[in-house]
Amino acid sequence: MKYAVIAGALSLFSITAAANQTSGLSYDYVEVGYAKMDVDGLDELSFDGYVVKLSKQLGDNWYLTGLYASTADETLYSESENYRNIYQNDELVGTSTLNLKRELDAELTRIEFGAGYIQQLSAVTNIDYSINLGKLKYTTDLKITDEETFEGMVLSFSEYGDSDSNSAEILAANVQVRHLLTEQFEVNAGLGYERLHDDESDNNLVLQAGFNFALTDKAILGASYRYVDEYADIAATLRYYF
Repeated sequence: MKYAVIAGALSLFSITAAANQTSGLSYDYVEVGYAKMDVDGLDELSFDGYVVKLSKQLGDNWYLTGLYASTADETLYSESENYRNIYQNDELVGTSTLNLKRELDAELTRIEFGAGYIQQLSAVTNIDYSINLGKLKYTTDLKITDEETFEGMVLSFSEYGDSDSNSAEILAANVQVRHLLTEQFEVNAGLGYERLHDDESDNNLVLQAGFNFALTDKAILGASYRYVDEYADIAATLRYYF
């Protein structure tokens, strides 16, 4: 009888410990934070902004996800150069200056919805598989100003702007491993496929890695890096488990 009670207590303890460890791999959370995106071919731009993520587990093995990220950057190019000779009464009195200014505002937004399946390998390790659909949108606003001046006077001024917008549908499939090194520290890594369906319809390999550190049972500090063939994402977030 004594040994049965001890065995029962140890069994209860192990179940409780496993449940506590598994809760660190919860899929019920909301997450907000800083996001940064670098895009090949746009080296002069460094997109910074924010990201919001939501995940909700359904039953023991299924979950739904949502993501919205908005990042933007701006560039300013200005140049002044001698433009033309200025005459008064047929006499040369100086040379005017042409001031050129180019202002570009660019924004990248990403929205995704997905569904996934959770495979629990142990009390501290999960593998999840997900399919995501969404849209990636790139918008630009260009403002061009040309001004000719001479001795503080404006001789001519012109200004015009142009806006453009491009978007691509997203289809993505990912597999991710989440592992608790300790009760507070999680590491994760993933591999995936992403198709951006636009005029070119690119197919991209996705690599990702990150970690989460539990400040409390509910508040989690995290960082992640995601590399795609044509761009890379970096995020630092605060997650709340509910």
